[in-house]
Amino acid sequence: MRIYVGQARHVMKRLRSHERDRLDPIYVQIAAIVSADNQMRDDMRGYCEQRFVWLLNQTRMVEVENCSPHYPPVRHDVQIVAEGFLKDALLLLGPTEPLAAMVAATIAVQEIGREVTGEAGPQPVRPLLPEQLYELHRGPCQAFAISSSTRGMRVLAGSRISPDIHYTLPKRGLDLRKRLLEDGTLIYCDDSAALVLIRDVNVSTPTIAANLVTGRRMDGYHSWKLVILDLEASHD
Repeated sequence: MRIYVGQARHVMKRLRSHERDRLDPIYVQIAAIVSADNQMRDDMRGYCEQRFVWLLNQTRMVEVENCSPHYPPVRHDVQIVAEGFLKDALLLLGPTEPLAAMVAATIAVQEIGREVTGEAGPQPVRPLLPEQLYELHRGPCQAFAISSSTRGMRVLAGSRISPDIHYTLPKRGLDLRKRLLEDGTLIYCDDSAALVLIRDVNVSTPTIAANLVTGRRMDGYHSWKLVILDLEASHD
């Protein structure tokens, strides 16, 4: 069973945008959970979405299409309200489908266990530092990029890009790769083990940059690692 978790103000508009980006068939079943008073704030929606992704991954019962969760920082009082909403949402998932009921029950049991043991869940992710050099190394891929103050990234020339395309790569990622191949920015190495960028490429988010490098859907905030340059060692 494959699941994608999303949040939006306008559900149908969001679903249509997802369908345009999908390579796989349309969703078999859609479950929408809404707040009764329509007062859920953006930070609370983001927290609930990422928390639910993490909970689903912890069950190891389903394949979650989302990237690894990265929590937006929220105040403690907002977190308490969001956790209450999540508990109610899990109760509503039970009647939708038998496996969904099993997953919801498993999450409930695991959460009780964490409360007893005091085990901490995932913590808010730190944003990438602006104007810093980052590296992504995965198999034959090795890319370097510079982050910008507007959350974008510039993937540097010479970066080695995966020649393979995974089924999780969004359509916009396929379109970007096709455009770079067509205009000669992305070329094959002599050993054909990887593609190479011959010019810098600017993208709007770390996730798009990571998707470009690996040929699959990635979590940009966890994929890129800050490069620490030891200038004194280099001088010696």
